[in-house]
Amino acid sequence: MGLIAAAAVIAALVVYVVYTNFKPEPLPEYNVSKIYQGDIQTTYETKGTVSSDNTLTYSAANGVKVKEVFVGVGDRVKKGDKLASFDTSPLSATLAQYSEAYEKSAAAYKKSVSDAEQAKQNIAVARSKMQALDGEIAQLQNDIDAAENVSAGSVDASSEESIAGGLSSGGFSQGMISDILSALTGLGSSSNLEDAILDSKTAKEFTLEQKQSQKQMLEAQISLYEMQAEGTASDIYKSVMESKKADYENYKAMVNELRNGWTAGADGIITEVNLTPGEIFLPETKTSTTTDLSSIMGLVSGDSDMSSILSDILGTVSSGNQGAGTGIVLEDSGALIADFSVGKYDLLNIKKGQKVKVSSLGNVYNGEVVYVSATATSSSSIDISTLASTFTGSASNSSNGALVKIKITNPDEKIVIGFDVDISIDTEKISGVKVLPIDAVVTEDGVNYVFTVNEDNEVTKKKITVGSYSDDYYELLEGLEIGETVIDNPKSSMADGDKISVKEVLTDK
Repeated sequence: MGLIAAAAVIAALVVYVVYTNFKPEPLPEYNVSKIYQGDIQTTYETKGTVSSDNTLTYSAANGVKVKEVFVGVGDRVKKGDKLASFDTSPLSATLAQYSEAYEKSAAAYKKSVSDAEQAKQNIAVARSKMQALDGEIAQLQNDIDAAENVSAGSVDASSEESIAGGLSSGGFSQGMISDILSALTGLGSSSNLEDAILDSKTAKEFTLEQKQSQKQMLEAQISLYEMQAEGTASDIYKSVMESKKADYENYKAMVNELRNGWTAGADGIITEVNLTPGEIFLPETKTSTTTDLSSIMGLVSGDSDMSSILSDILGTVSSGNQGAGTGIVLEDSGALIADFSVGKYDLLNIKKGQKVKVSSLGNVYNGEVVYVSATATSSSSIDISTLASTFTGSASNSSNGALVKIKITNPDEKIVIGFDVDISIDTEKISGVKVLPIDAVVTEDGVNYVFTVNEDNEVTKKKITVGSYSDDYYELLEGLEIGETVIDNPKSSMADGDKISVKEVLTDK
């Protein structure tokens, strides 16, 4: 019996060794899914940067003295909380200068209106004088022309009647004839008569020149009066007056706000403070508090009087006292937005008014698309949907994108200005399509494939074409039929003819 038992043990050991060395390898286990007809809710996912859609900037006048500052960068404030207080007495002189500039411009405008009315009256007077002068010039020209046609030898100097008749037939006026006859008193020769006629012509020519000069002066006066009457100067003075009034009122309002002290205009976060208690505010970056009227000075450069008046008005406020700068910046926490850039293909699916889910630090917030840009700008961001779209063949190589803004409707302290948040937008819903799990798709050289498995657990590699997608599924366009089984998350080494063991059917609708 001992030998038989020993032989049995040896035989068992031999069988075990043979089995362990020659037993078949177990088949790899995979979850599988079946292609089915269903719906796909397409979702656009990306990251956005948080900012405030309502930034409150508090500007302080150059030279104001800071008394107290109640906030610092990063502080959260409630609407109505004190921000800072000031001593505005150093601004009194500058405010008076703004007032003086306005008063000067108003006086200049008032005078220009009065001058325009007077100019209209002057035009009527000048034109009446011009009409009379034109008549005198015409008569003088006729007299001169007649004198040139009279021959002194044809007139008998011994007879006034003969002389008068000859002059009259020659075209002389009665007044000119009288002048000549008076000049001929005591003259008896023809040569003396000729000299008298020539002297009378010369006098007429001299008078004509005087009248023509007077006409030129009247024409210049009329042109000046017409320019004044048209109101061009008044329009310029009015523009300057309105600008100086705005400058004065804006500066006065700023001084009043500083005098009353700053308070928060909304719940929010302080992101910038440039004030030091007890010191004069001298901003590093100073913005002008006076309207730029340099273009108006260019328009009147040819008018010395207007240039002088406007230069005096514009120079009333000392340039060293002008200007203001940013004292405090408050970001309204009730108006937080997240913005991102979207590519040209995904832009077609994003519409104003769509509902959004915003995630930050484990919390989920509601949101809404409030702005979609109609133009693209350069962007270097990459989002989840852009990566997913490489499987569909719709990805763009362009780095341009259109700006989209999301309003976060219920923010709290976990939504931080300047930080990123995750954004998910339900876009288009597609119904009655073949549905394929994203996990089943592999991509080689830009071509999409899946591995199917038959009833004998044998694997076949198939090329497919996909369309729209959601977080978990693709729309299957070509390559498979409803009911076929695909392998989820296949290994890269899998090939046609391999066999697997089905662990679980995850999708069977």
